[in-house]
Amino acid sequence: MATQADTKTLLEVNDLSVDYLAANGAVHAVRNVNFRLGRGEILGLAGESGCGKSTLAYAVARLLRPPAYITGGEVLYYAGARTDGSTRLPRHVRATDARGAIDVLQLSPRDLREFRWNELSIVFQSAMNALNPVMTVGNQIMDVLATHRRNMKADARKRRAAELFEMVGIAPDRLKSYPHELSGGMRQRAVIAIALALQPELIIMDEPTTALDVVVQREILQLISSLCKELSTALIFITHDLSLLIELADNVAIMYAGKMVEKAKSSDIYLHPRHPYSYGLLNSFPTLHGPQRIMVGIPGSPPDLRTLAEGCSFRDRCPFAFESCNHITPPLSPAVRATPDQLAACHLYNPALSSPAPATQDLASGYENLAQRSVGGSIE
Repeated sequence: MATQADTKTLLEVNDLSVDYLAANGAVHAVRNVNFRLGRGEILGLAGESGCGKSTLAYAVARLLRPPAYITGGEVLYYAGARTDGSTRLPRHVRATDARGAIDVLQLSPRDLREFRWNELSIVFQSAMNALNPVMTVGNQIMDVLATHRRNMKADARKRRAAELFEMVGIAPDRLKSYPHELSGGMRQRAVIAIALALQPELIIMDEPTTALDVVVQREILQLISSLCKELSTALIFITHDLSLLIELADNVAIMYAGKMVEKAKSSDIYLHPRHPYSYGLLNSFPTLHGPQRIMVGIPGSPPDLRTLAEGCSFRDRCPFAFESCNHITPPLSPAVRATPDQLAACHLYNPALSSPAPATQDLASGYENLAQRSVGGSIE
């Protein structure tokens, strides 16, 4: 765990679990997730639909509503200092443990209102539709400032709104525009400007580029990357498109069935994915160069999150599953000695249970065999 002297750590999530209560049984959407986020770090969360990416992010921000309930774990936030040396949070928001951390899950409603937007902001999925259609975009930015900066005068709020629009590449005269008068890319930039209004240390973006064309998508990604570097803002970027994260993120975490199955530097994920699921995701889209090859998706479907048994949750879809995968749950641990920071929840890298760890080309062979079997019909 981080210590009070560990000023590089911004967020620490320990054993976080979330259930959705239903009449036919609780859906275990997030299961004992652990990760640490550094100041200024960009962490990418990837995985197919329903793997728990958004639920995890909303649990960190305490934005979940029934029937979703956080059933365990802690979210520790290490508040930094502003440029003038003062504490970022109001005096009544105090650390909840001796290490100087604030457990977000224990904040009162009053403290939570102070915490959000000041320290953590979020760009929601379908962000282009998140703007109020009957308010100008400028008033929506100034509304955030008026709520959280009560001593800021109206002229100062207008200047700050203009600065934010310039920062995200929109002319300040568009502050008077309504959302329907802006293009999709401009609305996306306006939402990002609102998220940056109070200079939070952490921003969560939930698939912010999904509805944009590829040209605007690249512009938004370049904007996000440059702003994070310029402002030293940490970012959790959620998407189902792993190729986006390879370019944007410092580190990538792959989620499957509510758990993290691999976490590593983006370059390591790209060059040497260790978990079979990560390799399947990375190779589910065609390359622009090189010889033609048979494309194959990951066979099968995710497991029912209401009735999860012991063992690896990916075993029924994995071309490398063996006996231990059926009854022993793999921990997220270093995959190979050469890259100790690359963690994978897979028994293939446990010498006590498996033969020597497979190389990337072995993973390729496994999925190529699946592709050959699937040509002309379904996988047996």
